Amino acid sequence: MERDGRADGRTATSDASEGIDFGGAERTAPPGAADYDPETLCYRGERVVERTPLGAGWAAVTTHRVLAYDPATDGRRFEAVDRPNVSDVAVDAAGDQRLLGWGLRAAVYGLAALGGGVALRAMNLGQTLSVEPSGAGAAPVGSVLAVTDALAGALAVLTTLLLVGGVALVVGTIGLLVRYLRTRRPALVVERFGDDPVRLSVSRGDGERAARALSAALEE
Repeated sequence: MERDGRADGRTATSDASEGIDFGGAERTAPPGAADYDPETLCYRGERVVERTPLGAGWAAVTTHRVLAYDPATDGRRFEAVDRPNVSDVAVDAAGDQRLLGWGLRAAVYGLAALGGGVALRAMNLGQTLSVEPSGAGAAPVGSVLAVTDALAGALAVLTTLLLVGGVALVVGTIGLLVRYLRTRRPALVVERFGDDPVRLSVSRGDGERAARALSAALEE
């Protein structure tokens, strides 16, 4: 009898584990990485309206959200955007414009800093302002010589900071532009109101097909 009871308990536990509710999302079982499908990622009461292939994964429009899953990507594999926040779905190969903007600003600031540092070093204002006192003793605190010496030291520090900061900004510019060039490939872009767009790397053919299907589903 005890064995039967234990068996019945195991059966009840197994049956209970077949339906799992994760924060309101009902799933039949946690799928493997290759078995994800839009229905398994829907919340209770949510249903898939449109699904289209997207590279090695898929993109879908549900009654509540736009979903995208790509197991082959190097970044986030799954993206979900609430439908009211989606402003447009399109294919774009222009790259991440934020990286380009940051790179251009860093280049301007870096070149300005380098130019200022080089100009200060060429004028040698620190040496000009650093005047040796005529007497044998050091200049008293608060005298004109003490002020000029302090100003000469400040200019020397400023020159060094401008040169070092300018070089760092130029190096940062190169890094940002390299990253921007890597993003210049076809991507399915989900534009969002009040937030940065979601970019999903795809081939142009897959991206255009997915964009048409998702846009049509969102307009229904």
